[in-house]
Amino acid sequence: MSLHAASPRARLGGLVVGLTCAVAIAPPSARADHAVSYFPSFYPHEIRIETLDPEGAAREFINKNNPLHVYVGTAPRFSGQIPEHLKSAESLKSLITVSVNPQSSRLQNREARCHAIEQAAAALRAPPDVVMHPYPITPYHADYLGHADRLPPGKATRQPTAAPVPTFRAGADTSLLSPQAPVQATDWDVSLDETSVSALLTDAGIGFNDWPAPRWTKEGWFQAYQLLRPALSQASDREQADELFERLAHNEFRDRTEQLNLERELLAALLVSCERAVVGYRLRREFYTDDFSDGIENISVDSQSGLNSAVFVRTVKLKDFLWNGSLRIGIDPRPTAAWNPIAGFTDAAGRLVWSIVGDNAFLPVPYNSRWVQNRAEIRTTDESGIRRSVRVPDDALMPQSMTGKFAPVGPGHGAMAKVLYRMSASNFSDGSVMEPADLLYPFALAFRWSAGGQNAATYDPEIAAATRLMRERLRGVKLVRVEETARTIADQTFTYRSPIIEVYLDNLTFDEQEDALIAPPWSSVPWHVLALMEVAVERGIAAFSRSEAERRHLPWLDLLRDPAQLKALRALIKEFAQTGYRPAALELLVGPEAAKARWQLLDQFVEANDHLLVTNGPYRLKAWSPDTFVFEVVREFTYPVGLGTFNGFADPARALIRAMERAGDLVLVSADAEFAVKQQRDHRLVRAPLQPDTLRGTLQPIRPESHYVIIGQDGRVAAVGGLVRQPDNRFAVSLPTTLQPGVYTLFAAIFLDGNTINPAIGRIELRNGGTIGKAGRTGDARDEERKP
Repeated sequence: MSLHAASPRARLGGLVVGLTCAVAIAPPSARADHAVSYFPSFYPHEIRIETLDPEGAAREFINKNNPLHVYVGTAPRFSGQIPEHLKSAESLKSLITVSVNPQSSRLQNREARCHAIEQAAAALRAPPDVVMHPYPITPYHADYLGHADRLPPGKATRQPTAAPVPTFRAGADTSLLSPQAPVQATDWDVSLDETSVSALLTDAGIGFNDWPAPRWTKEGWFQAYQLLRPALSQASDREQADELFERLAHNEFRDRTEQLNLERELLAALLVSCERAVVGYRLRREFYTDDFSDGIENISVDSQSGLNSAVFVRTVKLKDFLWNGSLRIGIDPRPTAAWNPIAGFTDAAGRLVWSIVGDNAFLPVPYNSRWVQNRAEIRTTDESGIRRSVRVPDDALMPQSMTGKFAPVGPGHGAMAKVLYRMSASNFSDGSVMEPADLLYPFALAFRWSAGGQNAATYDPEIAAATRLMRERLRGVKLVRVEETARTIADQTFTYRSPIIEVYLDNLTFDEQEDALIAPPWSSVPWHVLALMEVAVERGIAAFSRSEAERRHLPWLDLLRDPAQLKALRALIKEFAQTGYRPAALELLVGPEAAKARWQLLDQFVEANDHLLVTNGPYRLKAWSPDTFVFEVVREFTYPVGLGTFNGFADPARALIRAMERAGDLVLVSADAEFAVKQQRDHRLVRAPLQPDTLRGTLQPIRPESHYVIIGQDGRVAAVGGLVRQPDNRFAVSLPTTLQPGVYTLFAAIFLDGNTINPAIGRIELRNGGTIGKAGRTGDARDEERKP
């Protein structure tokens, strides 16, 4: 089937308009050397997404004329040996659980349930991509160090007994069961299930599109709560788990030690009844070619979403045609989720598309649970890092429930935190220039569509879930000013505009980044496109989310692939271009004539492109068919993110602990660094002692972060802290003087450049300040096998 192409006239027009518009300063990482952002930090001229089954992907990888560069989500299925020019990347795909049948008369007491889960785990067989791991927090979660004592050193082992194996429920995935395991459709004891991390987060209301996500999205305690809490049958167990979860989510703890104990108590509360337990996890193995001429380089792999991540798209480069080539990405299956940035893009293909065309304020760091600044810069204020109340200015704005209208906060209001943002504004792909209304309108939409409950005319439960944290903690937002910087290049002068915005929150934390992630004043979609979608839902043309579409028997709102919806949306645009419609929430911010101009631009855009996927991201949709989508890079001066901004996330360095020993009141840790050294367009792994001058091959020093956890015999965390580098390049733990007499285990890890994934964890046992056992390591058993 031929591709539907957007008009070249529209693309040229967007470029001409962009060169005369005001844009924004690049974020700090791009401005470190005062570089000017001529083009985005994306090298391929275009990205082609093609839906391919695993067999088709295998064939395309060996296509001599136009080989596939990467296959996202699963492994290709080769008929013979895997070609030598292919490499693979691993990431956490899913968690495997055993759940006890609540109706089973044989498993009504806790002891019987726990025994049944143990026997069920012993009856499983693990293919190469499955790791047996009897705990919800895995080495691919950033908080693994705090739970390292919950597993024995090395790989987890199972100890089968002579007791009968429980009966497994038929109909669930039984591919992991040994042939002798009994399976039955009725009167079964346990169910074996597999839950993908992406599905877990979607069910938890974590958006993959334009809504901000909590800082702890990728942490194990949060995911364990979402996975295990629904299985708790006793109200008291649910209440205890909910209380612990809310304390963690609302930062109700004094310090990191208490926080870690709360996390461990939450896991204990989720597991105590033995109604559901994690018994293992599956790794995602994705292939790409790094062939010298036809391959790709600068690969950034997210620990939990793999190559389907925004940072991968922003780092990957073609080896031969850095600026002019086409990056071919295969994916399976064909996209089924609707393409709308409010409650769509929820399947694998949709998430990839949004990573390409969208451009959120912050992006998840691939190898830990932090987020990196993208279109927002956090400015330090007098209140930064101080846990005290701050006054909310009288003229700060706050959206109202039900209507979303902005109103001044008024006198006498306070908040626990103030975050000052410098936003990197730019043009949208329909030619409209980002204004304060675009930055603020997502707040209004969230409040309007999250109040009133299921019977309200403007309500969507998925919007309510995705925006709950922001709505609970937002106390006001204020546009302070717009900073302008002029740059002259040849005979052209460009004015870069950066809105400065204050956001006030009720959030108790010392973590400035956590505050910044709650309610960033940002949108990758202009206000008029958001308003268009709202009216379409109000008039019954479609519904924002899949769940509401099913409940109301309506189509799922799509800005591209439903001709009937597109026709109705185009009629609305023409109506609004005549009337100058703007939402009630924006009547004080946008005048009728400005609104008319916006709708006229959008009318021209859809006329030329036949779709409404309007964003301010680095790529724009160029052509499409049911199985292929082509995106062209935005190569113009309006895009603010500088060249190479995210390159440092490719090939992260890794620390390997060599030894731990006791020396008086110190525990000394020796470590090596494993890092990539670039050789022309390839790289090789090198292992060397970890020293201040250890280099990665790019003449950038590797920054170590070191952490320790001390755990007592009662299972409580006694102390946490950081290690201090010594003159001999070892790292030292100074044992706390507050430790009570007793036996403790100290766990330590070093994270290079923040790389917390699959860590090598050192351990040493202590008694009253004296060593009682050998030092050792936990974590990936393959550490010793890795060769440079």
